[in-house]
Amino acid sequence: MSLEHAILGFLNYEPMTGYELKKMIDVSINHFWPAVQSQIYKTLFRMEADGWLSVETISQETRPPRKVYTITLKGQNEFLGWLETPQPHSETRIAWLIQLFFAGQMTDEKILTNLRTLLAGYQQRLQAFTEIPDDNREKMKEDDPRDQFFWMLTADFGVAQTIGQVQWLTKVIHAIENHNYTLPTLGKFSK
Repeated sequence: MSLEHAILGFLNYEPMTGYELKKMIDVSINHFWPAVQSQIYKTLFRMEADGWLSVETISQETRPPRKVYTITLKGQNEFLGWLETPQPHSETRIAWLIQLFFAGQMTDEKILTNLRTLLAGYQQRLQAFTEIPDDNREKMKEDDPRDQFFWMLTADFGVAQTIGQVQWLTKVIHAIENHNYTLPTLGKFSK
């Protein structure tokens, strides 16, 4: 997946400004495909050059002009072609797992400090899933129930994945705190 295709997907619903796209990304796909504002604008510029979208500049009296982006037929064809193409399994790079791999070279106290900080971050992420702003929930009620189903599947995946990380890290921390260095049976340590 690419940011280009995510943007095309949002614009396939309705025209939006770059700011509106950023807000949509933040409340919908940010847990698995984050993007910063500058990245969005650079991508929009490239997509316009590729003919995937058009832009309309709307003057405002007291503010800078707004640029509203609309998907073109070429953009729709690109998006639908991508949407219908099965995606390969992607390898995930997790920096903290590299640290954990070499953690035997650190003291338990330092390892535990890092793991507790990481655990707190995942717990905050889990809390964020439960705090989907009410205005988003209200807006979703206006949308197609089938679209809502697929949107919520991605959030459910994020919740399930984060719960797994919280549970696994909790057990790792407990094992290190108790100096239990028994080799785990693969796939069973977290059970």
